[in-house]
Amino acid sequence: MRRIDTAKAMQLTHLVSPHYPNQRIMLITDGSLDLHGLLHDFTAARGFEFDCKCVDCDVAIPEPHEGCRIEPLELSARQYNKHARQYENIFVAMEPASYGSDLDDFLKKCYRIVKNAGILTLLIPKGAAMNEGIEERLVGCNYVAVGRVDIFDDYEVITAKKLHGWERV
Repeated sequence: MRRIDTAKAMQLTHLVSPHYPNQRIMLITDGSLDLHGLLHDFTAARGFEFDCKCVDCDVAIPEPHEGCRIEPLELSARQYNKHARQYENIFVAMEPASYGSDLDDFLKKCYRIVKNAGILTLLIPKGAAMNEGIEERLVGCNYVAVGRVDIFDDYEVITAKKLHGWERV
């Protein structure tokens, strides 16, 4: 597991709206970054729900708070949520090889579980082939307001919104 600069990673929490209570946040991880601890503490302090979905890995959180779930995730599953849960924010911290062969399928499954006006945030190693054309792939999967946030020296942070009903121009 690669350590992430906590001060820089805290900037990711600014993507979460401070104006709404009872938010749901999901992290999809392959264990390559230690983002789960930071998001656990952030959601505990605000009383948010936190689902950590582990792809071929195990992560440990010493004392999970109420509303915190750590579960395995099979990327080939038909859907990534249970009980029709939707999330205001989905963070994805995986190495490019962990996405499998169909990145568009992964992005579409995430689209189905993010709430309208919710944000998908991808952390991708700089220099990875996956960075080329990722904006177009996100737009092709119906995301809008795709952008990059320059926070880390060795990771690209790509954000995209689900704004159902908006037409791309």
